[in-house]
Amino acid sequence: MKRFFGYIFFICFLLFLLLFPKESTEYAKSGLMLWFYTLLPSMLPFMILSGVLMKTGFIEKILSFTKRFWKTVFHLSPMGGYGLLMGIFCGYPMGAKTAADLYQCHRISRQEACYLLTFSNYPGPAFLSSYLCAGLLHNEQLILPSYIILYFSSFLSSLLFRRLYPFAPDSPRDTKKKEASPAFSLGEAMDTSIMNSFISITKLGGYIILFSLFQGILKVLPYPSPDLKCLLLGFTEITTGTMAIAERNWPLFLSYPLLLAFTSFGGLCIIFQTNSMLNDTDLPLSPYIKGKLCSFLFTLVLGTLLIKIIKVVV
Repeated sequence: MKRFFGYIFFICFLLFLLLFPKESTEYAKSGLMLWFYTLLPSMLPFMILSGVLMKTGFIEKILSFTKRFWKTVFHLSPMGGYGLLMGIFCGYPMGAKTAADLYQCHRISRQEACYLLTFSNYPGPAFLSSYLCAGLLHNEQLILPSYIILYFSSFLSSLLFRRLYPFAPDSPRDTKKKEASPAFSLGEAMDTSIMNSFISITKLGGYIILFSLFQGILKVLPYPSPDLKCLLLGFTEITTGTMAIAERNWPLFLSYPLLLAFTSFGGLCIIFQTNSMLNDTDLPLSPYIKGKLCSFLFTLVLGTLLIKIIKVVV
C-alpha cells in the first residue's frame, strides 16, 4: 500500500511537469531561490561550525558548567542541551540533524536522541519575527508573545515524552561512550564537517524544490475549496502555506493561532527533511512526528487563548 501511494505521488509529479511546464518551472525556481538565498547562507555555516565543535570535543568543555541546568529543566545532558540550542537558533531541521550527529558521535544515547527529537526542531528566529509577525500579520507586537507560545508549547511536549523515552542524563554508560569517541584534529574536523554539511544542505534543497512543485499541483487543482486548500498548503510547507492562509484575510482570532500552529508543526516538507537527516542512523522518525503533533495542538490552544486575552484587555 505504501509503495502504491508512492507511485501515485510521483505520477502526479510527472503529469504536472508535462501538462503545466510553465507553472512547474516557476514553482521549481521559487523553491531553488528559497534554498539558495535563505537556507544555504543561514544554515550552512552553522552546520559546519557545529560539526567542528562536536568532532574536536570543544563544545563539551564549554557546556560542562551547565550540567545541572539542563538536567533539572529539560532532563538533558549538556550535549543534549547543545542540540536543543542549535534547534532554537538555527531553524528547521538543524535540531534533528544535531541530535543525529550527537548520537553518531556517541555524545548522547539513543534514548536521549529520541527524546530530543520530540522537541528540538524549531523555525528560525528570523522566520518567526520578520516573516510571520512583521511580514504576514503586520503586527510587531505579536513577536514576543509568539516566541513565548512556540517555545512553551515545545516545552510542554517535552514534559509528555520524558517518561516515554527514559534515560539518565549523567549515566556511566553515556560517559564511557564519550570517552571512547575518536578525537579529530582541527583540520580533519573542518574537512569532514564541510563535506558532510554540503551533502546535507543539498538534500534539503532537493526536498524544498520537490515540495514547491507539490504545492503547485495543489494550487492548479480545481478542488478542494480555497479555504481547505490553504490548510492543506499549511500542512505541506510552512512558507507558502502560511502566506496562503494570511492572504485569505481571515479574522485574527482564526488566522493567528493557525499560522503559529502550522509554523510550530513545520509541515510535510520539514518531516521529509528531518527524515533525511536521520537516514544514516537507526533513529526512528516517529518521535519527531509525535512531538510535532503535540506541539501543533498546544500552540493552537495557546494562540487562541492569547487572542481571547487581548480582546478582554482591549
